[in-house]
Amino acid sequence: MYKTHQRMIAKFSKESPDNLKWTKGLALTSIRQDFWLLRSQLLDLKEYGVESKYLFGSKKAGWEYIINNKQNLYNKIYSNKISLAEKLLEVASIPNIGLAKAGFILQLTLGKVGCLDVHNLNRFGIPSTVFRLNKVKYSTALRKAEYYIKTCEDLGGSEYLWNSWCEFVAEKYPWKYRNANQVSRLHVDHIFSAVQDA
Repeated sequence: MYKTHQRMIAKFSKESPDNLKWTKGLALTSIRQDFWLLRSQLLDLKEYGVESKYLFGSKKAGWEYIINNKQNLYNKIYSNKISLAEKLLEVASIPNIGLAKAGFILQLTLGKVGCLDVHNLNRFGIPSTVFRLNKVKYSTALRKAEYYIKTCEDLGGSEYLWNSWCEFVAEKYPWKYRNANQVSRLHVDHIFSAVQDA
């Protein structure tokens, strides 16, 4: 699953800032949404941009930030001059993207870190407040980012978190998914649907 689908997304994302924009769009639209709904949400986002009905709450500000800073975010994610924790914080600076979704974006693009979303926090017994940044000093935020990365590694790493999440979701929603591989493949399908015929 991970070895096939994550690599497809990583290759696609690295090709251009515009491609990377849609990978970040997947993470943004996935906030508090059922995973199977994201294809239609990304297609709506493609058609209506910042006026998409799915950009509720702070998601609109997040998408505007992604659009306006796509080259800078691309440069930071693929930079060899900053640490993984600094990359995590750069991505987490997108409005409405905290450490969990920033970790998801780095998992998709670099094959590192992971997404400690509500499902994973519950699965591993981690309080939801542990990784909140709120308004903290940069040094504190950097320590939290480093701890977030260490936690992902201690839990089994990016590949394990991806595969086990897909298995968990497939088992939890058997009426929506045939198996974990389908859940994994949807990461690719959702993103690629947004750029087809573009």
